[in-house]
Amino acid sequence: MVSSGGRNLVVVELFTSQGCNLCPPADKILTEFSRQENILALSYSVDYWNYLGWKDTLAKPECTDRQKKYNMSLGKNGVYTPQMIIQGDHDVIGSRRDLAQEMVSKARLHATEHKLDGLEITFDMTGDMIDLRISAREKERQATIWVIGYDHERTVNIMGGELGGQIRKYHNVVQSIKRVGSWTGEDVKLTLSKQDIGDGAYDAYALLLQDEETGPIIAAAKLNRK
Repeated sequence: MVSSGGRNLVVVELFTSQGCNLCPPADKILTEFSRQENILALSYSVDYWNYLGWKDTLAKPECTDRQKKYNMSLGKNGVYTPQMIIQGDHDVIGSRRDLAQEMVSKARLHATEHKLDGLEITFDMTGDMIDLRISAREKERQATIWVIGYDHERTVNIMGGELGGQIRKYHNVVQSIKRVGSWTGEDVKLTLSKQDIGDGAYDAYALLLQDEETGPIIAAAKLNRK
């Protein structure tokens, strides 16, 4: 298994929908980000556009819930697609490539300048078990440990709604979002089965260490199953 990440991995989360005709350009940008080693790009399909004539085949209520919580923490009035959230603390319309890239660069610089010295993350898989460890820090804080299961690529034949008749490819598609524990600055060690994360055999897993619940992301790691 291959595990990579830590303080230098910038997290880009896109909230998208098969029922939104403004989303394809943002999906393409997310795909470009997913091919960069120093970025963890995740695509969350939301379900609130299903009434427009097509039920999103990848949508999860958990994805919609995560977006709503983000918008509360970011002080937004409501949800929209395509919304791209960078490192848990800034958002941009997902189709604005230049602005998104600028925000990613700023997030990387900020992470370098404000890194938590000594923070170590271990995220490995042996058979059906996932081991994770987050090292201790002297300063106490309240953070959530998320483990997210996702598939590298999913192809969808959209047969109705605003994108009806199109065949679209989606990358790093989130299938499961699990809160597996909290981190208060003390050393944390967890061993999880794949069933603890979700029902599927996902292509990859992400670990997000995030202030509060959906605040700024402190650190992240990604683990490829294949």
